[in-house]
Amino acid sequence: MVKQRVLLFGFEHFGDYFENPSEIVCRRLEGKSVGGCRVLCRVLPVEYKAVEAAVVGDIDSHKPILVLGLGLAAGRSQICVEKVALNFRDVNLKDNSGFRPEHDRIELDGPVALEAKIPVNKAVESLRGAGIPAKLSLSAGGYLCNNVMYLICREARRRGILGGFVHLPAHEELVAKLGRDIPSMNISTMIRSIRLIIETVLNQNLVERQQGIAGGEPNHRRLDTQAKVPRTPAQNI
Repeated sequence: MVKQRVLLFGFEHFGDYFENPSEIVCRRLEGKSVGGCRVLCRVLPVEYKAVEAAVVGDIDSHKPILVLGLGLAAGRSQICVEKVALNFRDVNLKDNSGFRPEHDRIELDGPVALEAKIPVNKAVESLRGAGIPAKLSLSAGGYLCNNVMYLICREARRRGILGGFVHLPAHEELVAKLGRDIPSMNISTMIRSIRLIIETVLNQNLVERQQGIAGGEPNHRRLDTQAKVPRTPAQNI
């Protein structure tokens, strides 16, 4: 029997950040079993013209139950679970190809904002309960992370799947090499965090499906899963 899939998106390096923890975490989780699902990974280029085709194409190909984007937020000290993606982008910021958007809308006729289709508060609670610094974030920024989160949330709604975005702090090795006084976190904690978020999201979805919540679908539409999602110990990473 084919396992259901979780699709992770990370990003390549950009600007002064010659390593991106979202890429490292994504690659470390590639092919792993988390929450009873197989994790698939795609590292995205930091290029506006490439990300939409990549995100939509991978969701089409893999048909995941959950899509989770990961990105670097240097200067933040905690795992940040993003609540909302805005249909705006900063036209003053060039991408890795040197391209600068001509207009500030991601989707000209799209809604101003889209909420994550995962239980963001539950995810933060689970991380804090595990002793991991975490918070709910109301801003995914104005660069490619917000752009990709908007695409993920849009596609999640169109397909009736789960979708969200998580910002990671800079990792310790990057901060040491940069020589900057900014917060950092070790990669193993980040990997444990993403595992826990996946498990929490799938478990909550299962609970809501079994309870048959009245009054219509919640923000994160319920999906069929076959068994209670198992917790996977960090040492299995």
